[in-house]
Amino acid sequence: MDSLIKNSIYLMATNLVTSFIGFFFWIFAARYYTPDDIGMTSAIFSSISLISMIGSLGLNRALIYYLPRDDNKNKIIDTCLTTGIISSIFFSIVFILGLKIWSPELISILNNFMNITIFMLITVGISFSLLVGATFTAEKRSSLHMVKESIFHFIKIFPLFIFVSYGTMGILMSLLIGLLISIILGMVFLFKIWNYVPKFKIDPIIKNMASFSAGNYIADLLNNLPKLILPILILNLISVKSAGYFYIAIMVAGLLYGISHGISNSFLAESYEETKFWSNVDKSIRFNMILLIPGIFMFIIFGKIVLNIFNPSYGENATVSLIILVVASIPLSLINIYNTIKNAQNDIMSMIKMNLIVAIITMSLSILLIRFNIEGIAISYLIANLIGAIIVINEIERPKEFTMKLLNDVKKDVRHFTRYENIENFVFASKR
Repeated sequence: MDSLIKNSIYLMATNLVTSFIGFFFWIFAARYYTPDDIGMTSAIFSSISLISMIGSLGLNRALIYYLPRDDNKNKIIDTCLTTGIISSIFFSIVFILGLKIWSPELISILNNFMNITIFMLITVGISFSLLVGATFTAEKRSSLHMVKESIFHFIKIFPLFIFVSYGTMGILMSLLIGLLISIILGMVFLFKIWNYVPKFKIDPIIKNMASFSAGNYIADLLNNLPKLILPILILNLISVKSAGYFYIAIMVAGLLYGISHGISNSFLAESYEETKFWSNVDKSIRFNMILLIPGIFMFIIFGKIVLNIFNPSYGENATVSLIILVVASIPLSLINIYNTIKNAQNDIMSMIKMNLIVAIITMSLSILLIRFNIEGIAISYLIANLIGAIIVINEIERPKEFTMKLLNDVKKDVRHFTRYENIENFVFASKR
């Protein structure tokens, strides 16, 4: 099978499998914990995800870009992991010290040494795990990343029932246990496949990666900022319950967001082969669309049923937001692929500009439309990504011709897809 498609499938399968297992985690959490617990956890976990992303310093993208191009693999891995740990600890401390500024609502939870320690361990662990996963993606071993993440999401379910009396912290302790076990497994994989033993040293090789990492750091921060800030914004300006409803909706929509994310990371790992660059771009866009379009229709039809599985209150309060958020997956996917093309071309500034535009529009519209509850927030996210996608298409030399060709190609791909028994046959047929 074509390596771009194969790696993409593993990355998308990782998102699908982990999301599926993650649904059970949140289903049990929603049934055994109160909506207030879920809402508070969503705000805390959004904060953790934001700090972890900041703490990774863009090194996850640097790993995917540099590992296939450099022979000093162990030095690169060790440097990135060590830097990520130090950075995540630093930004965790900054966040805790500034809680009165960032989110006063979280002070009631993060108010003692034990809770703060759990918060910091999860933050550092997610940053570390993100970098380990990027190593597997870079070396085209995304299957290992899938195994590691599946273990994390599976293990974290069981402690939920033990820690119910701890409320929000019970959910976070369950996450921590699953995360630690998955990290240990990831390190075992690194040793067995590449004979990697962590020395926790920062090699001067990081100087060569600094510019690329810094640019990706800013671009990724801006790209993920709306998704991570919105639950906190809802918590502070609407209610704890609404934050929980929105968090579950965007988590479910994340099943579709993961399609373009997986394809983009696979493309970046393949981008060192210059002769296949533009054919891989075409293949990435078409493969992305052929999976997204039926996925959107499925969620429009069955979205409320999916949300009801968590709790009927989620189906009642978050269905409209879910539909809006899944529609946003198409413009979002075009932006993700555009960013990856610019990344592979080392045009980091274009990525930063694009993500900055989308982030500013999302946050500005969210403040204006928040009076329409979480549906207004979802609309803001959709509009911002539509504007970003229009900018992407307008940057193409002949935007109308490109759009019509893309639609025609997708139609042909759908017809081909229905004629073959599996994706591998479809890929070979497309190549012919």
